[in-house]
Amino acid sequence: MVGPPDTRRRYRQCEYHKDHGHDTDSCYALKDHLEELVQDGRLQQHVQKNPIKTVALRQDLPPLGIIHMIYDLPTPLVVHVIQAPQKQLTPSRQLYEAPSIIFNDSDLIGVTLPHSDPLVIELHVNRFVVECVFIDQGSTLEVMYYETFVRLGLNQSDLSLAPHPLFGFNANPEYLLGRITLPVRADSRTMDVEFLVINLPSPYNIIMGRTWLHAIQAVPSTYHQLLRFLTQHGIEQIRGSLHSAPAFCPPPEIPNRNILD
Repeated sequence: MVGPPDTRRRYRQCEYHKDHGHDTDSCYALKDHLEELVQDGRLQQHVQKNPIKTVALRQDLPPLGIIHMIYDLPTPLVVHVIQAPQKQLTPSRQLYEAPSIIFNDSDLIGVTLPHSDPLVIELHVNRFVVECVFIDQGSTLEVMYYETFVRLGLNQSDLSLAPHPLFGFNANPEYLLGRITLPVRADSRTMDVEFLVINLPSPYNIIMGRTWLHAIQAVPSTYHQLLRFLTQHGIEQIRGSLHSAPAFCPPPEIPNRNILD
């Protein structure tokens, strides 16, 4: 205790020192002694540990957000209501039933299993054979990389203005060089496709998304490495390239390939 006994505050009592002058709760000597005991592990049963904070997944809570792949600002959808026919159809007027697109184990011939390869195919674009075309069901649009755009013999004057930036490649919006519509042939099926042209490095030449897949009524299977779609001749298919893994996609050299008549 500090100070002569006659000058200490006698109304304050310290149980640790068995003397007066300060309260037990404010006794620094007691606090230092208790800290030493805790560090020595002699008061573990009296030490209150801070609980570890964990976040439990609750099924009843809505998600905080959705992480998309590649997407653009969607255009307004037009809803068409199809009413059931009121009259009985004659056999000659029965609705045409499209053949079913299915996959089975016989489609795995030539596919090395197990694998986790994406579906990468070849398409004919603007009279060129384009390899390393990535089929991306997570994309709502079709993307052409600038390297491919140049090797197709096109230039900036062929592009139209793209009204919106592109999202999904990284955290920031990517501003497009423009857009262009080109004919795309898949086997016997040819369709004009609008591409968004972007100047980014990629192991692929083109990304084909759901817009094109739905337009040709295509069903992809990454497991079977097949893309099947409906045509006027029935079901046709394109098998995944043997170079389907991105690391095996060679740099685009489209002008050196044969031009299709």
